[in-house]
Amino acid sequence: MHYHFIAEPMRDTTDTLLGVEMSARFASDTVSPLHPEFIISAWNSEQKRHFMLEQIRLIAEKRDWFESHNLFCTLNLIDEMALLAIGDPIVKSALHAMPFVALELSERFLTNTVCLNNLLINSLRDGPNALWLGDLGSGSIGASPLVCGRFDVVKLDRGFFLEQVEKPMFPVLMKNIREYCDRIAVEGVETAHLIDEAGAAGVWVMQGTLFPSVAFSEVDTLLLPSVCH
Repeated sequence: MHYHFIAEPMRDTTDTLLGVEMSARFASDTVSPLHPEFIISAWNSEQKRHFMLEQIRLIAEKRDWFESHNLFCTLNLIDEMALLAIGDPIVKSALHAMPFVALELSERFLTNTVCLNNLLINSLRDGPNALWLGDLGSGSIGASPLVCGRFDVVKLDRGFFLEQVEKPMFPVLMKNIREYCDRIAVEGVETAHLIDEAGAAGVWVMQGTLFPSVAFSEVDTLLLPSVCH
């Protein structure tokens, strides 16, 4: 099995690049592709730590580019990686040294115990890194993480977004979410029509196949005209 990292651009309704999501792509000689969350969740703690430190190292190599262009980079906290972000001194120090890195906590990895969720969320909020709630609407958990009001950005689950965006009540849904978090991100934008629908409903930033990804090592090419759609 092998993996590589890509940068998925996140743009606003004017096609301005606001940041990227760092994602891993796993493949093997017999099965391709493989779902990153399933693989990483099955790793032991040391494997997860090594993987996270590798991500941080690659982001640090592009630090000047992110900071000079005022762009963010979201890092998905899969399973125990959230605990590493608050409890591992080396990981925590490296993340705090790069405030442009936003930490995305998927609702799939939160529990049904509100007090445990709040403890984790509040601990992550103590640092300088923005905190995103990912996969909102996946059905994994109730609305309690959202209504705690501790997230800087809420990102809709891809399936949930595509299911709701064409419905007449989508703007009302977005308005209700913004009562708890003003900035909403969506993924799954595949047509210009969806940009219009999302923008009209007040979505802050979008990602999807309409905005092609690049190898993370080539993230700086995203500001070149040749890769803009």
